[in-house]
Amino acid sequence: MDRIKAELEDCNQDYYIYDLTALERRIKWLTSVTEHRLFYAVKANSDERIIATLAPYVAGFEVASPGEIQKVRSVSKDATIIYGGPVKTKRNLSYALDNGVQSIQVESLFELDSLAELLDNTERHIEVMLRINLSDIKSTAKLKMAGVPTQFGLPEEDLDEAFQLCDSIGQLTLVGFHFHSMSNNLDVSAHVSFIEKAIQFTHNFESRLPGDYAINVGGGIGIDYAGESVFDFDDFANEIKAFPRLTFELGRFITAPVGYYAAAVYDIKTMHNQTFALLNGGTNHFRFPKAWYHNHPLEIVEREMTTPSASSRSKQAGASHQVEVEKMSSDQTEQLSERVKYSTRQKEIRNQEVTLAGKLCTPNDVFGPPYVVDSLATGDWIVFKYAGSYSYDISHLQFLSHDLPIVKYI
Repeated sequence: MDRIKAELEDCNQDYYIYDLTALERRIKWLTSVTEHRLFYAVKANSDERIIATLAPYVAGFEVASPGEIQKVRSVSKDATIIYGGPVKTKRNLSYALDNGVQSIQVESLFELDSLAELLDNTERHIEVMLRINLSDIKSTAKLKMAGVPTQFGLPEEDLDEAFQLCDSIGQLTLVGFHFHSMSNNLDVSAHVSFIEKAIQFTHNFESRLPGDYAINVGGGIGIDYAGESVFDFDDFANEIKAFPRLTFELGRFITAPVGYYAAAVYDIKTMHNQTFALLNGGTNHFRFPKAWYHNHPLEIVEREMTTPSASSRSKQAGASHQVEVEKMSSDQTEQLSERVKYSTRQKEIRNQEVTLAGKLCTPNDVFGPPYVVDSLATGDWIVFKYAGSYSYDISHLQFLSHDLPIVKYI
């Protein structure tokens, strides 16, 4: 935390801090313990320095929009790109074809029709995987994309026609299936079981696939923000070691632990018997704790002070400055008086429940349910951990047109 603390320079500004050294160390570990292909899911964090740090180690990048394609291409002109998502307009698909996307995860017959039109009478070629929504997935994951009714994947009754369409389009090659089924799963056994079902499904259609077919099981490996468990990736890698070669699209599990969001405490107030700490930031900059409405892991960094904090400080401030005031000009005396007055309004709470709120004009701007803190004072920094994924990118940054958070790299 000392390296993070050193970056907190201005309490008038909130910060994202990405530890690129830790990121490189993490991706080296993940790719060293498995021979399966690891792609990075750009949706988790599309920061271009994150992408550049991962590029030498991952098999490629999974994207969900032309904007993400552009970000990857700004870092690498030849990185392998897989393009997914339930809605890809003809313009989106055309952009993908023009920018060297290798494979597209097809989710509907309508999408295949669009590809057929775009490829007709051209020299372009594209690989596709058909996205499957398996019906028998058992999972306690936070979000479920398969095994329950969702908008993802081809309806089973459309599969035969999808095979026929793929066979009829000369510039299109069906290479396998895509099975992304869950998000933030913490259960190794459940994930292994899901993959076994994906493999069995693929085997049932071997006659319709090339000999070196692909089994893309997406991502979904999670982070326990409550700190009660850890997805044991070493154990998981050992469990799937003998499986046919798989493709993974990992996002959160790669980048979440290397990011931090920091905002200073502007004021502390009690309203109708509930205590609020107002941060010089907001859910417009860090939406995740509000979106999932949980207590996000954090650390409190005490402000640097030349005098003791809290209620005793206000009394000492007046006495300690009395001699100096006599030597100052009237303007300097007035300025010091304002500083001392401000110090008397600084507050501290101890062993108390507090709601962390932001600077937006809505009561919804809170970072999840109340937190219990040992000590918190005006001017302290709240540093949210695990802010390296689904944080900056999912936040409504333009709401109220506040200054954007500064992004730093260490």
